[in-house]
Amino acid sequence: MEEVMDRCRKAFCDYSGQELLFSRDFSKEEFSERRKRMAERLPEGAHLLIPGAPPQPSDYASQDATFYYFTGLEVLRSYLLIDSHGHSQVFLPSRDAMDAEPTDRLGYEEADMVRERLMVDEVKPSDQMTAALTEVTTLYLPFAEPEGGGVTRFRANGCARQREEDEWDGAEPRHKSLIRKLNERFPEMKVEDASAFVGEMRRVKSPAEIEVLRQAGHLSALITIESMKATRPGMCESHLDAIARYIYAAFGNCGPGYGVIAAAGDRIVNGHYHYNNSTLEDGVVLMDCGPDLRHYSSDIARIWPVSGRYSDWHRKVYGLIVEYHKVLISLIKPGVTPPDLYVEAGEIMLHGCKNNRFSCGDMTDLVEKMIATGTRYYNHCVGLSVHDFVGPWREGTIEEGMVFVVDPMFMFRERSQYIRVEDTIVVTSDGCERLTGAAPIELDEVEELMKQPSALDPENLGIVSGGRE
Repeated sequence: MEEVMDRCRKAFCDYSGQELLFSRDFSKEEFSERRKRMAERLPEGAHLLIPGAPPQPSDYASQDATFYYFTGLEVLRSYLLIDSHGHSQVFLPSRDAMDAEPTDRLGYEEADMVRERLMVDEVKPSDQMTAALTEVTTLYLPFAEPEGGGVTRFRANGCARQREEDEWDGAEPRHKSLIRKLNERFPEMKVEDASAFVGEMRRVKSPAEIEVLRQAGHLSALITIESMKATRPGMCESHLDAIARYIYAAFGNCGPGYGVIAAAGDRIVNGHYHYNNSTLEDGVVLMDCGPDLRHYSSDIARIWPVSGRYSDWHRKVYGLIVEYHKVLISLIKPGVTPPDLYVEAGEIMLHGCKNNRFSCGDMTDLVEKMIATGTRYYNHCVGLSVHDFVGPWREGTIEEGMVFVVDPMFMFRERSQYIRVEDTIVVTSDGCERLTGAAPIELDEVEELMKQPSALDPENLGIVSGGRE
């Protein structure tokens, strides 16, 4: 446990003042190399425009993930322009036009410092971007909404589309507004979607990215461990939510990467339950969480008994899902494809069931159903958001440096039970590393852990009275 705490302490960064506006996790050389590799993907003579995030009403404004990926710069209302030869220009608003404390402002007035810190060729005022685009014939940009602050690009695109289609709203999505303005001002310019280029770049993580993701995984594991120890009958799901938010702030100086799921009772069948306002009673609780740690996230899910002891049914069924989970993880390595791994994992599971290899006994029927229905147990990539924007990947070859979740699951509608276990992993040269692996998955280990006291125990805080059975 102390090792987990030590790892989580590494995730904390005490930012202050203007230093907050530049990434501390990545060197300027790494950002320069990313822009260079992006330029190599562009057709000869083409340019790429990456908009920074727009102004936001929240006090916790967040930069767009793709703009951050190529610059590490947190200044909103900024733009990055790259040509096919690697020449990079950053356009910034004036520091005097920013709604922030003086020490938190950074504008084109600091062009020399920004140019040196980012290793870009030019830093100019935003109002000079029109002149820079005048001679551009082909311009690529992501046809997508801003992504950041615990919001995935998929969610942002979906919300923008719903607003656009609402007859009483009809708001134009930001990326469509930008495309329209470009077409109006430069009618001869050809505007193309850069999403495929960006997704390909973000699919494989660098060692520096993996370190931030490792810290994010430790935070998620610590939340799970402390939540297991604190769980008591009679407490509210919101107490588990509060544990997560406390650990995010105390150990990561950050917030959630997505809404915490702390679902018990029949609420467990809602895959994205976020109300977290009901009482924990007999049965199990499903918790799913991940941080927004310096723009990077993680994803973990565990199921544990409210009383401290699994029922015979959960021990058998959840135990089987845990075995499947371990098999799926054991097969991961570079050079293989998810479809091939599903076949191999299914054969291993069926053989194990028929030969009584698993402590849960013969569960052949369930394994056969999972094999027949499960095509996304290697579920989604993780990185700059919990559902990382990397483009299609499940049918392709797994590569070293890829980060994704292993998430076997099965829905038992007749019992109002949704059973799953999830870890975030990074592919290594000869296998994988469980970034969230500090949180136990073995049922006996979970029950032993739940006997330990927690500093966040609701009894000690006077929230509930009476312990577990």
